[in-house]
Amino acid sequence: MHPVLVYVVLFFTITIGLLFVFEQYQLGSIYLLLIISSVITALIGKILIRMFPSEDPMQKEIDKDDLKVRANQYRREIQFIFNIVQPDPKLQPNPKRLGESLDECFDIDAEVMMVRLKQYFGDSFNIATNQSLPDMVEEMKKNYKSWSE
Repeated sequence: MHPVLVYVVLFFTITIGLLFVFEQYQLGSIYLLLIISSVITALIGKILIRMFPSEDPMQKEIDKDDLKVRANQYRREIQFIFNIVQPDPKLQPNPKRLGESLDECFDIDAEVMMVRLKQYFGDSFNIATNQSLPDMVEEMKKNYKSWSE
């Protein structure tokens, strides 16, 4: 069940329960009832959130593969790759989407890109240019440990 729905049901249950108590004992106005009900619901909601934290699988996936964070983390390395593939800064792209691959960033033929990358890294360069830029940087860091230092 969605946490907001649980919270709403909890609020109405507490409010109705307090309404019976207020009417039976004539304790005060409806406004006081709503304030007390809101405070109790907020406290119970806070306790429930601590007891049952959200286990949304999508949130874990977003935290794990947040391309924006990873792309910002590897901004220097991505710019370095851009400099290798296209030495002229006027012709270098600015990636529109952070998950773009090197192939999507440039209008250059993939073979020409590979030739330029192999000239810099050596003939053993075999990293795919169609994966996202942060993934490519991570793979390059594994294969070429000192290239970005």
